[in-house]
Amino acid sequence: MGDTPKRRLRRGAVAAATTAELADLGVDPTANAQAAAALRLAAELDSSPSPKDAAGVARELRQAMAVVRAAAPPKERGDRIDQLAERRKERLSPTAREGSG
Repeated sequence: MGDTPKRRLRRGAVAAATTAELADLGVDPTANAQAAAALRLAAELDSSPSPKDAAGVARELRQAMAVVRAAAPPKERGDRIDQLAERRKERLSPTAREGSG
């Protein structure tokens, strides 16, 4: 190889946002290679010395995160009807609340 010194990667805003999104998705980067690659790409993007290099890394990060999002387990959020039913239940008086259901 060469005597080129290793470049130190900086973890900036992109890496922090990627880490937060992976946590929100419930994906562990130590157990998911694509998530680990996304974190590495985010650090590369934060450390990129030129806009031209950053563009390519950003494209790869976008693709990696699309794969991670597609493979992430679905969240239990409920749909709009469930949310409306819950708000209605909260508005009802205690005696009416007991009778609904």
